Amino acid sequence: MSILFRFFLVGAIFVGFQTSSKIVSSQEIVLKFANWLPPVHHWTKTARDFADSIEKAGAGKIKVAIDKGPLAKPPGQFDLAVNGVRDMIMHVAAYTPGRFVFYRMAEVPFATKNAETGSVGFAKWYAKHGFEKEEFKGAKLIAPFVHGPGLLHSKKEIKTLEDLKGVKIRVGGGGVLIAKSLGAVPVAMSAPKAHESLQRGTTDAAFFPYEAVHGFKLAKLVKYHLEIPGGLYTTPFMVAMSGKRWNSLPADAKRAIDKAGGTAGAKLIGARWDAADAVGKSAGVKAGNKINVISAADKAKWGKAIQIINDNWVKKANSKGKDGKALLADLRKMMGG
Repeated sequence: MSILFRFFLVGAIFVGFQTSSKIVSSQEIVLKFANWLPPVHHWTKTARDFADSIEKAGAGKIKVAIDKGPLAKPPGQFDLAVNGVRDMIMHVAAYTPGRFVFYRMAEVPFATKNAETGSVGFAKWYAKHGFEKEEFKGAKLIAPFVHGPGLLHSKKEIKTLEDLKGVKIRVGGGGVLIAKSLGAVPVAMSAPKAHESLQRGTTDAAFFPYEAVHGFKLAKLVKYHLEIPGGLYTTPFMVAMSGKRWNSLPADAKRAIDKAGGTAGAKLIGARWDAADAVGKSAGVKAGNKINVISAADKAKWGKAIQIINDNWVKKANSKGKDGKALLADLRKMMGG
């Protein structure tokens, strides 16, 4: 083989390798995003908006495909990511008890004035203390967020602690102890089941932010809404990614997702949730429902009754070797804006 031929052969291989590399690097990355909420719920559009922000950050190299129907029940969403069934998921931390100790500290009462402020503050707090390494085994946290202030929606008028005695309340995982501490009867279930339970009389009331009045069609099933400034509780959610999928992504794709996620993602999703809260409240008003705001005196009584919620999170953090009291104070400061 002549020296000249060898030179051309090596050159051709090099050019071919470069061309192949360009094709591989320019291939579109498709991320499959699980969805378990009904189309009428604002999350369907909010998830699309967040997905669009990832696509924009990826400069057209990333596409996010959102499922039209659920692949698993709400408590199973996180495992869809861990097991690599879906690339991305939205999960409610309270639906998997024992898995997220620090993440769920956001559930404390009277924590935030709205979803946007609370979500950004929560995202900063969680990142500041580096808890992701401890709690997201097999997954990558993309965007932490919380909903707007949790309030009480009921068939009968409730304004005081006495009014709550014996009332059957639909609660999520984090609301069981709150309901018990207030003298009510907690009925734990995932959010999509609330409509049926109120309709059948299995429950008399529900803990939800305002968005659920529209999102789960509760406006005609309840007649009263009791607002609690700061929220009787706050639920922390997450958009997370399969750890295996995350590790397989090229560096530029990771940078794009990080850019859209974190506090930016928290702000976007939180703002959309606040808008959905306004729609839900409007639906209650249009249905002729009565809106009450808890009095300062009654809020103080409720706060004393559910002080155990704060104390328990402090104890749990202490048991993990942290200063629970300082962590909680920092969380409240950051979520409160």
